[in-house]
Amino acid sequence: MFNAKKFRSKREQAAYDATLGGRYQKSLKKHPFLLFGLPFLTAMALGSFWLSSFTAIRYENRDRKLQELDEEQVLDLNTKKRHVDVKEEYYRLQGLGEQEWEPKRVPRLPGEGDNVF
Repeated sequence: MFNAKKFRSKREQAAYDATLGGRYQKSLKKHPFLLFGLPFLTAMALGSFWLSSFTAIRYENRDRKLQELDEEQVLDLNTKKRHVDVKEEYYRLQGLGEQEWEPKRVPRLPGEGDNVF
């Protein structure tokens, strides 16, 4: 839509070429990889080495959580569990049905069907 290249008069262009940005832009056209690609790739490589320490910490924390248990810890885990008997659970659940409650029909809106299939 709009042109990205800014129009400069000859005098303005000569003044711009004398600045650091102008010299860099002029030399960038001659050596694009050396002045743009190589610094970019170097930054990516150094960033990956720098971030590897963070990922190492992440995996060390995960390994610490999944470490092997001592015998004492295994015994503690076994004693904390509640013994489950299927017959006891069945009779306990049967007792829940003895509470006083009755099913109530939800009132329907006028003209709404019963949805009986």
